[in-house]
Amino acid sequence: MLKGFLFCIIINMYIIEFIAKLIKNEKKEKPDNMPPEIDYENTCNHVFLPIDSTGETLACSKCGLVVKNDPTKVKPKNPFTM
Repeated sequence: MLKGFLFCIIINMYIIEFIAKLIKNEKKEKPDNMPPEIDYENTCNHVFLPIDSTGETLACSKCGLVVKNDPTKVKPKNPFTM
């Protein structure tokens, strides 16, 4: 009797998981009316500002492009502080 009861509970769990997966997959479909993505790297005049207090991650204030801060590529403001 107990084995039959546990078997029914396990089967019900599998059925519920299957239904949840079906619902989840239906929500993942992209709508066709989405605008195409625009390449902002070539069209934006970037102004990068630090996101966090360490200054390791920068983001463009105009388009939102996120980049890692590489001090070797950035020209220092004061050449005497190298």
